[in-house]
Amino acid sequence: MRHVLTIEDFKKYVGLPKTFGLDIIAPHQETAFRKKIFPYISDEMLSGLKDSGDTNKTQIAELICKAAACYSVIIAIPSIKVKINSFGIDQYDQDKMKTAPWWDVRDLGLSLVKIADEALSDALTAIGKDPDLKKYCEFFKTVSYPPIPTPEEFNKIYTINKSIDVYNLLVPLMKRVWQFGILEKIKTCSVEDIEKNELLASLLKDALAYYALGYAIKLSQFTFITSGVVIQYEELPWQKSLLLSSLDKIKLEEEFLKLANESLSSILKYLKEHPDDFPCYKPESIIPVREIIEKKSGIYL
Repeated sequence: MRHVLTIEDFKKYVGLPKTFGLDIIAPHQETAFRKKIFPYISDEMLSGLKDSGDTNKTQIAELICKAAACYSVIIAIPSIKVKINSFGIDQYDQDKMKTAPWWDVRDLGLSLVKIADEALSDALTAIGKDPDLKKYCEFFKTVSYPPIPTPEEFNKIYTINKSIDVYNLLVPLMKRVWQFGILEKIKTCSVEDIEKNELLASLLKDALAYYALGYAIKLSQFTFITSGVVIQYEELPWQKSLLLSSLDKIKLEEEFLKLANESLSSILKYLKEHPDDFPCYKPESIIPVREIIEKKSGIYL
């Protein structure tokens, strides 16, 4: 691995004090890069961004390294916690050092996940705006779904906290929605045909996102809270619950499907009303059933 974050890098990107045991965190960065960064932005691409001398590209590299540093700390937390004498997550009480309670550790982890996810998402969004960078980026080659190409784009419709992990799980659902729910209704029109019109492109994004969320709310790998959708979330006994109840989830599913149906209906209505702009759309013509008439001489159509 070409990229090694120094102790100074961890101080810069994460803002942790010296007492945090940064020397314990550093070895975990290999896992952070391998699992969380390189599947989307390769080692070679990151090197090119850092060495480019271009301000925009070096800023993207900074975001990537910030994400890697935060992910490294998250991965290292179990190792840090066992060093309760001179290392670890510490708090001071009357000049005496003691291990932080587990809920503070959890909150630190949740905070760092949010920071890391946002930094990586922002880096991918910036890469997506540069055609030359985009064509070499693994995320856009293997993961991204063009109608909603990034976690940030999905986040504009419904919050996923810019999480690439949540986005990854939603992509197959969006593809399924297109294949089995939308394509058969818009006939031979492609995504590219729809996206030529700004209004229809926006409606298509809404339909894909809300139908996918309607599927996701029933799946065990997603957790819906009052502020969005996540993969894993823990609550403390004395906290006000943010988890949605079964009844709340049913209501939310109904709302998702309502919004999705409205968006798809608007697309179909527009296509029908603008046939010259969308020759690809061929609505099914209903063949009227001829009435059977009974007469004295027999039965006639």
